[in-house]
Amino acid sequence: MRLSLNNIILRYRSWLLIVIFFAGISIFFTNNGHVYLNYENALIQYNELKDSIQKDTQKAHLIFFLLYLFIVTFSMPFASFLTIVGSALFGWKALLIILFSASIGACVPFLAARTILSDWLYRKTHSHKSIIRPNFKENAFFLLLGLRLIPIAPFWIVNILPAFTTISLTSFFSATFVGIMPGTMLYVWLGNRIDDLLSRGEWPNMINLIDSKIWMPLAGLGLLILATATFRLLERKFIRKTDNYERN
Repeated sequence: MRLSLNNIILRYRSWLLIVIFFAGISIFFTNNGHVYLNYENALIQYNELKDSIQKDTQKAHLIFFLLYLFIVTFSMPFASFLTIVGSALFGWKALLIILFSASIGACVPFLAARTILSDWLYRKTHSHKSIIRPNFKENAFFLLLGLRLIPIAPFWIVNILPAFTTISLTSFFSATFVGIMPGTMLYVWLGNRIDDLLSRGEWPNMINLIDSKIWMPLAGLGLLILATATFRLLERKFIRKTDNYERN
């Protein structure tokens, strides 16, 4: 019996991951990537990159926008890292670039789920449908805003599930843009604090993390994570009580 490509990947995924891992390591060292593990070299490269950006700021902004758009569209796990790096390089200007690129990028899978990939994406996200409450249709904007403000589900899941409701594209974009703003601001703030250190030729450590007030945005991110975890815990308790009440 012929095996499909999907079945082959599922059967040998462990070996594929190992091959990809070692291939990545080989490419890293073949291209002298190890020099970036030295913080002095990393600082030199960072300053050279900032100088290049200043020579053609608009082009650099466009490249960053397109890169961020690509990562969000395909749900690649580099968005947080890229947010911090972009904020260190571009300052607070990165905030608007990130907000627009992330919001537009979120709209792409949303539209795909309503059109050409509806059946496939529905099967992929069906197990998470509980995050869409029964009254979502009546309060779509504010409920989606809440899912963005307190990310109780992965970003890519929230990009897709609302597509199977009646929410409009305009409301989806607006709720995403506003909802991701607080968390994004904390990441941008963190990137700016890191830039202050790197521009002075210092590498982050426990002492200058405190002196440079990097702990402040980190504390904010920590509180956001704590709020998300607390919300999840309370939601689970509420669901259990509701189930028990319905059984009785």
